Amino acid sequence: MSRYLIHLPWLSVLAWWVWDLHVHWEAMVEFQHGWLVVPLAGYLAWERLIGCPKSQPATTVRGPFLLALLGAPLVLVAELYKNAVASTPSSSFALSVGCCCFITAILWAQHGWPLARRFLFPLLFLFVAVPIPKILWNPVVLGLQGLITALNVETLNLLGIPAQRAGNLIHLPRGTVGVDEACSGIRSLQSSIMAALFIADLTLKRGGAKVFFFVFGIVLAVVGNFGRSLFLSLTAASKGIQAVEGVHDTAGWSVLIFTAGGIALLAWWVGRAEKRIALEMAADSVTERSS
Repeated sequence: MSRYLIHLPWLSVLAWWVWDLHVHWEAMVEFQHGWLVVPLAGYLAWERLIGCPKSQPATTVRGPFLLALLGAPLVLVAELYKNAVASTPSSSFALSVGCCCFITAILWAQHGWPLARRFLFPLLFLFVAVPIPKILWNPVVLGLQGLITALNVETLNLLGIPAQRAGNLIHLPRGTVGVDEACSGIRSLQSSIMAALFIADLTLKRGGAKVFFFVFGIVLAVVGNFGRSLFLSLTAASKGIQAVEGVHDTAGWSVLIFTAGGIALLAWWVGRAEKRIALEMAADSVTERSS
């Protein structure tokens, strides 16, 4: 029984963390994927149990104590603000950082740094579902909206369709198309980041390959959403603004399929490339030893 009770402290902090986040998952459409992130993070942690280093309590509590001390004020401020004002993305982000520090400190103290470091990525993976403070969120969304709108206008003009940009609006001869927050690609971007991190951790070994895979996932989401927005603009230009409503959802699902398919295809290609490089390095090593 005691072997299970030792996990109670960090499991309690994790449950507290998820309970705080679930409020945002229910209220914010952009973070409803949080319900999927939790089991995915659990699976990544389960995978790390294979070949896990032997549990050896930390020889000194200095490191875990300093890490817990770093997270304590974040949790305190977040809880005070949440109870006095409201639960906001900023308060939940601060609480998330604090809980991450606490869990890592507990694992470090109980099982040693090698084991705590091994499970650090599944813990950080949960931040894919953590609401981002508005000071960071708004520039990202506005930047994506501006980028998609500008690319659309330039492409439409190159195709011979008169189009003018006014903020995040595209004025066409037969109506005006708006690039709102949903159409900016933020949701597909979040989904791509989640999928890229998860698949890369499971299938790839090299750090460089994982970084390339992650960057490609972001580029793929932006390209896919640009294609969606351009398709809607072309529909509005040729059939009128009323026709956009009939194809809006279909275009959104098409972007999701395009992104998922692209990530899966890239994972297969990069995985094969990694295996080929590993075999070539092994062959070179054998050749050097034989010579």
